[in-house]
Amino acid sequence: MSIQQNFPAISPSLNLNFARSKTLDPRITFSRTSTATRVNEQGLVEVVSADIPRFDHEYDASTGVVKSLGLLVEEQRSNLETYSSDMSQWSSNGGSFASDDTTAPDGTLTADKLTESSGAFNGRYNGGTITLSTNTTYSIASFIKPVDQPTTRFGIYSGSGWYAFVDTNWDANGNPTTDDSSGASNVKYEPYPNGWYRASFTFTTPSSVSASQQYHQHPDRTASGKSAWFWGAQLEAGAFPTSYIPRPDASTATRTIDRASITGSNFSSWFNNNEFSIFTHHKFPSVPPNYYPRVFDINTGNDAYRMNHYHDPSFNGTRVGCSVVENNSVQYAQATSSYDIGDDLRMASCFKDNDFASYANGTLIGSTDDTGVFTTTQRTVLYIGSTANGGSPLNGAISQLTYYPRRLTNTQLQNLTK
Repeated sequence: MSIQQNFPAISPSLNLNFARSKTLDPRITFSRTSTATRVNEQGLVEVVSADIPRFDHEYDASTGVVKSLGLLVEEQRSNLETYSSDMSQWSSNGGSFASDDTTAPDGTLTADKLTESSGAFNGRYNGGTITLSTNTTYSIASFIKPVDQPTTRFGIYSGSGWYAFVDTNWDANGNPTTDDSSGASNVKYEPYPNGWYRASFTFTTPSSVSASQQYHQHPDRTASGKSAWFWGAQLEAGAFPTSYIPRPDASTATRTIDRASITGSNFSSWFNNNEFSIFTHHKFPSVPPNYYPRVFDINTGNDAYRMNHYHDPSFNGTRVGCSVVENNSVQYAQATSSYDIGDDLRMASCFKDNDFASYANGTLIGSTDDTGVFTTTQRTVLYIGSTANGGSPLNGAISQLTYYPRRLTNTQLQNLTK
């Protein structure tokens, strides 16, 4: 069998390799009305100006390599925690405090050091402007770097008890393990250069919420005089943490939604409404269970006519799939078995009347489908990482999107995703 039979012999009419190019194709319209942060090529947290796309990266602590992830698309979020990287403005629970004591994850000398004394709950807390709603899910995150194998704690305290907290043991190599927690779910530790980790978890408030809430950070729960550095406190409404939103003072800190699309002649110049195939590559993000995050969506500017790669909210959002909808009538829809958050996902699908198929990581998604049509309505826009008006955002980075103006063979689709 020839190479042409195994892989596409035709050239793509659109090839967006965000992870490699780290630039935005001029045909793409992008907007975000606020500043935002990304992880740059050195693995450092970096502020990006409004309306500038973010090409995100991740740090591999085992190899020391910073990997390019591609174009980051996130929903709007607000950091509810004031003075997020300046604990000199926080109240003290005892112990000792050293302001701007070491280099922070953004490369500046702004990380603060806390040291436990002989009592429990020595540390810092900030409750000045935090207002939480009842029966609401929140995510909390903090950058932590241990000094001498402490057992750190961070969490939300109501004034009379903990809504949620996580205690973390740090070994001799600075690696974290959850020692204890209460009210916390989806505990994560994301590595950053220089021995930093971003620890995070989610929690849900009870039906009655105290008027006084405090964000707490403690260097050691064993009262042994050990120390840890802290930076970048974040508290946000939502079922998963998003990129760091700096809040250096008491003013509002909101990151608005990222929007990326191709429309008009920039779209019609490469799009074939009669038949086509699409390959996408992205890392499985943290996905909330109540909507269908899009990797891409091709439609008319109206979701009644759409085709996409998406995340299925079933099974806690751990399935991915492909669908075609014509005038709100589903023509094709298949979803995979479950994947894990952080998995690398390569998906390829073909779109042709009465001839649909999709593959993910070399495996057929569901089954092929020889029924369903979509060519009666001309699609006019490609949304990248969302759908119309920024709906259903991916909340993750897209490495690549490649469009072929023909229906590739099933073998070619499968091989593209291996």
